[in-house]
Amino acid sequence: MSGTGTASIGGLISGIDTNSILDQLAKAAQAPIRRLEAKKTDLQNKLKAWSKLEASLLSFRTAASQLADPAAFDAKSAAVSRSDLVSASASSEAVAGTYTFTVEQLAQTHQMLSSGSADVSETEFPEGTISISVGDADPVVIQTQGLTLSELRDAINSSGAGVTAAIVNDGGGSNPYHLILSSETSGLAGKMTVTTTGGAPAFSELQAAQDAEIVLGSGAGAVTIESGSNTLSDAIPGLTLHLLKAESGAPVSVSVSRDTSGIQSQVQSFVDAYNDLVSFFSEQFDYDPDTNATGTLFADYRLQSLQDDLAAAVSSEVIGLSDGPRALSDIGVRTSSTGTLVVDSAALADALSQNPDGVAKVFAAVGEAGDPEITYLSSTEDTQPSGSAGWTVDITQAAARARVTAGVAQTDVLAADETLTIQGVPIALTAGMTQEEVIAAINARESETGVTARATDANGEGTGNYLTLERTAYGSAYHITAVSSLSNQGGAQTSGLGDVEVSDDQPAGESGTGTGAEGLDVAGTIGGMEATGKGRILTGSEGDAQGLALMVTAEAAGEYGRVVFTVGAAQSAFRTALAATDLTTGTIAEAQSSINDTISDTDEEIARLQKTIDAEQERIRSAFLRMEEALGKLQNQSQFLSRYIGQMQTGAAGGGKKA
Repeated sequence: MSGTGTASIGGLISGIDTNSILDQLAKAAQAPIRRLEAKKTDLQNKLKAWSKLEASLLSFRTAASQLADPAAFDAKSAAVSRSDLVSASASSEAVAGTYTFTVEQLAQTHQMLSSGSADVSETEFPEGTISISVGDADPVVIQTQGLTLSELRDAINSSGAGVTAAIVNDGGGSNPYHLILSSETSGLAGKMTVTTTGGAPAFSELQAAQDAEIVLGSGAGAVTIESGSNTLSDAIPGLTLHLLKAESGAPVSVSVSRDTSGIQSQVQSFVDAYNDLVSFFSEQFDYDPDTNATGTLFADYRLQSLQDDLAAAVSSEVIGLSDGPRALSDIGVRTSSTGTLVVDSAALADALSQNPDGVAKVFAAVGEAGDPEITYLSSTEDTQPSGSAGWTVDITQAAARARVTAGVAQTDVLAADETLTIQGVPIALTAGMTQEEVIAAINARESETGVTARATDANGEGTGNYLTLERTAYGSAYHITAVSSLSNQGGAQTSGLGDVEVSDDQPAGESGTGTGAEGLDVAGTIGGMEATGKGRILTGSEGDAQGLALMVTAEAAGEYGRVVFTVGAAQSAFRTALAATDLTTGTIAEAQSSINDTISDTDEEIARLQKTIDAEQERIRSAFLRMEEALGKLQNQSQFLSRYIGQMQTGAAGGGKKA
């Protein structure tokens, strides 16, 4: 060895391969980390599996929600005998049947054409005006002086006149450029009046304004319906007609029927989405006895519980149904030996044809009230089935509307013009109006005020000559304020309200004799449990009926029969999927949170072990270094002693010769 006196971790002095020893020790120490990393990989695979399940559950939830509402089974379709003349669509409110009519004419948008111009952007018009009005609107006047044709077009389009201007080229002559004015309102209501002065271009009619016209029925009882649009949505309730072509006298038949094919398609989507979940569960619970290989989420109790809940939702009988179909299997949707659902299309179609309401109950959440003054509106995921006996509805307070009654009667026509301000909306009355005309004027503004008027006695009841104002909406949240521009104390005939503002809680007014009442919310119980009232809507707030909303039209307190509430397979499955996918408390969120916590703990353990291994490696490396240093010193000492002994031996040998 060299006598340099320097240490080397590579064992240059000791001859020991310390690097190899340290590598082997490190590999041995890494074994627990490798096990933890394998565990982490397994956890990450489980996270992926739960995420895949979440995506499938969200798709299933969507499919289930479409059948969870009984309105889905009221879907209607419309078939048209002359698709070249009309297309039609039907809402669930449409009444099944056949409707026959003729399309006499289509609606047309009014168009006007200007006289020709030589160019678009060079020649300027001299002084003049164009006055444009649409329907009953006030005219809009455009000054033409100094404007080119394109600038005039732009001025018209930005004027707010309710028309659109465009330039066309007729391709002939020396003045081929024209303005076309098109009303923005179709039909007769959009008829334009265009007048010009001075050097403004003249206009002629290009297309007359025209309303669409259909004749419903035939003979003496036929009804003519006109519309400013070629889309008619109120001619036949629930039916929207799109007029494509007019052919006078040619009958068109529109047949409205229940959309069974659409419902069957939704059922198939529900079944397909459920079967995707069954396939996922099967994959996760798979076990190979030869290799002991299992699915990623094998034996997970949460997954097993979710599988059982979904299977129960689609296979169990609906609680509370005592007659008709009571389970999916009764309408042609059966469970196979592998747990998937199979649709017997013929059996389902027959069930929809024979008993559509029964099919709806098997799928949806349905509430049925025994009293005509109680109507089921909706429910929430908290609402549990009532059982066939149902829940008793007991009303302790009927809903009422806010009311104000004038303190002075109107027994003659109005003596002078008068303005009533109701809910901040001014309503002009004219001298000579009878009370019937006053009431008609107020009711004509109902959409703006939310208030209707009638003639009653001084207490707002029965009949009489006192003007009574009443909110259209029920409940304590709705109030009335009203005031007249005229006093009711001067002896001249007025509406009777007076010039001091009145309200439902302060109705006395100028005369001091006005009466009124505040709105009331319905109050009562459902199934003996407390319920919350808002207007006419009574909602269960406790017990199994929690979330059940009922419309109560009763006008007096009392017991109003029972409500039976059932939860069909689609609604039950929807609730299960909704709970499982809840972002905070759902099965998937809890499973993912638990796995992420474990991954975090694993990462911390890996970091701790790695730190310990690194520290131990450094300790051993330092020990080897100290050993090499010690060996180096010993080597130096050995070399020194060897030289010293050699020198002594040499000296001793020389001394003997001298003697």
